[in-house]
Amino acid sequence: MLRLERTREPLSPGKRLREFQMKIQRLKNGDEIEIAGFLLGRKPPHAPADALYYMLSPLSPSELSYIDKNAFRTYLVIRATEGTKFSGEVKPGSYVLVRGIIDAYRWGNLRMIHASRIEGRDYSEYWKDHREFALSRQEVLDLFERTVYLRDDMRKALIYSIYGVPYIPGEGWGEGFEFTVFKYREDSGLLALWKALKYFHSSLPWEVRLTRKRVLEIDDPFLGIDFRLGNPNESDMRYYVPPTKKGTLSLPKWAADRILSKRAIGLLPKNVDANPLDRMARVSETPFVLLPSEEKPYFEENREFLQLIPNLLVTVFTQREKLGALDRKKTRVVEEEFLRWLRESRDDYGDPFRALTAPSGPMNIRLRVELGKRLFGSIVRFNGRITKKAARDVKLINEAIVNDWMVVLRDHPSEMIKLLREYRMYVPGTLKAQRALEILHDLASVSPSNEVTREVFLRELVRDGFSESDASELLERFIATGYVYEPFPGKLRLIG
Repeated sequence: MLRLERTREPLSPGKRLREFQMKIQRLKNGDEIEIAGFLLGRKPPHAPADALYYMLSPLSPSELSYIDKNAFRTYLVIRATEGTKFSGEVKPGSYVLVRGIIDAYRWGNLRMIHASRIEGRDYSEYWKDHREFALSRQEVLDLFERTVYLRDDMRKALIYSIYGVPYIPGEGWGEGFEFTVFKYREDSGLLALWKALKYFHSSLPWEVRLTRKRVLEIDDPFLGIDFRLGNPNESDMRYYVPPTKKGTLSLPKWAADRILSKRAIGLLPKNVDANPLDRMARVSETPFVLLPSEEKPYFEENREFLQLIPNLLVTVFTQREKLGALDRKKTRVVEEEFLRWLRESRDDYGDPFRALTAPSGPMNIRLRVELGKRLFGSIVRFNGRITKKAARDVKLINEAIVNDWMVVLRDHPSEMIKLLREYRMYVPGTLKAQRALEILHDLASVSPSNEVTREVFLRELVRDGFSESDASELLERFIATGYVYEPFPGKLRLIG
């Protein structure tokens, strides 16, 4: 009973319809009005020829297409003349804000607005207009814990991925995220995960699903009018799960292009054997491996989860509004934690870890620090604030990913040898020199310019246990032997 009392009220299409209808019914003819909805690019019944007439719906294209044919519907007629001002994206399916004077319409009980302005708005505004239905951080965690049965770190990463990634200056990527899980030996667990994610994906509105379908065709049984509506969501906040089992083997090109450029959120169970040389493993924020010793994931089909999908979208879009971008100052804490983690992991794991961090490996250092910042951004969006704990959470997820791939490396000795050979191409032979150059590589990896100052490098060597004289001598040797050069006095850059 206590849990039922705490259950959040679902944001349903029926509620939006009633609120819209009540708003226009309360107004008297001649009242000024400002109202938002989705533009339907068809004339209403018996429209006069003295102006342009459109219709406005409180429901999105997908909600209109799903609504029962006998269910209550409501529309507002828009009258636009040469005096009506248009701004932003205004086309069939667009979410718009209309300002004008309310009036009666000549047919049935429809009402009309003499529009003075029609302003195209971002699709996210539709959800943010209902921010009182947003879920708390704990409510989201509880909802997924009761619904998605996964390893804890995988489930958390799945939740973070749904929030997308804030814009990071200097990156060419968008707001997308790749939650990727590879199989190991047997595929039953991976296919169970695919079915679970597919169920979640099918519960989302069409507007936030990445599909090839560009237009929805909708028939209104009462008005006798059909609508062709485009997708109002032009953002990267679209989700993709392979719709067929074949798609878990390889992504279609149109989807792969969007996902790899981070222009969509890919929830990707990969029904292929985990390979440390896999390109997707290298560029995914969370390239997990599903080990056969783990309990098979599954999705609990429950009514509460389906009812609260709109509330979850309200939550995602309101949190996205709070954190649209992350600058370098905010991500510095991730870089510092990452550098510490690299040193600890080399000491703990030795050569297998070095193999994973080779340029072609799944933990490529330069890529992984950038992907770690993106994961950090998603965690911060979920939490609603920037904290050092979020950077530690990135570290914990990285550790879980490394543990997965350590298991895989044992079964891929040839790939491990190849990665180690690649790693040692840019690391000199002696242990002391190797350690020093690893530190320089780490510092360069977290630098946007790929440069490190002499002062910072020497300070880090001393902090790591080198004497000042040994640190200076090693640096001069690196420059003399061609590992490092100085493009400007006091600036160091690695060669290769």
